[in-house]
Amino acid sequence: MAQDAPLVLLTTVAGTFHGRVLTARLGSEGVLAEMHPFADGLYPLAAAVEVLVRADQLEIAREILLADAVDAAFVAPWPRRSARRGDASRWWSLRRRGEP
Repeated sequence: MAQDAPLVLLTTVAGTFHGRVLTARLGSEGVLAEMHPFADGLYPLAAAVEVLVRADQLEIAREILLADAVDAAFVAPWPRRSARRGDASRWWSLRRRGEP
């Protein structure tokens, strides 16, 4: 890996929060990333933030993003309520009213 490799655009995200999460994710895999523009103040706005990586790490960064997108497709967006719990609470409320 060349230390002076030019930076290239990986993706554009909305806001510095998403940019920080993405750069941290890439950093955990050993990919160095930067955000431009880095405008983080008291009230961060959801402006477009470019995530840049070194040119020699672009392919691995793309693979990381693709793997994360595939993993996210198979995860439920929120925990679902157990069917048993719903059935039990319904049974208990009917039982308390005297219905069979």
